[in-house]
Amino acid sequence: MEIQIHNFPEQLTGQALDWVTLARKVAEDLKMEIESLNIIFVDDATLQKMHLEYLNDPEKTDVITFDLSDGDKIEAEIYISTERAEEQAKEFSATFSEEILRLIIHGLLHLKGYDDLEPEKRKIMKQEEDKLVSKYKGVVEILN
Repeated sequence: MEIQIHNFPEQLTGQALDWVTLARKVAEDLKMEIESLNIIFVDDATLQKMHLEYLNDPEKTDVITFDLSDGDKIEAEIYISTERAEEQAKEFSATFSEEILRLIIHGLLHLKGYDDLEPEKRKIMKQEEDKLVSKYKGVVEILN
């Protein structure tokens, strides 16, 4: 399982390797077979442009997941807006690192097949997301 972090934000606690390990543990919990996963941190403008180009939606977003798989094992990219994460962390009284954890988990859940476009499916995905965030929040808190 190859997981790489790109453009590691300086305000994120721990090191990129810590976050690779964390993403790997979440993927293992979800029983995902990952061949290759790139987690890429970008700014709002970049992600908004991608949102429009690939999903035909001009709105800002916090995370976009691309499943590039061609077989049984997952090959994917998760793009995360650090600006959205900062704003959402303030809005939800969370730390920046906790919000990044939530967005990584959200991206992995999409790769697992969860969907958040319909209210009932969104509720199911949110429950799984909250469960995993609760499980790993303590790990994020001890990263230094």
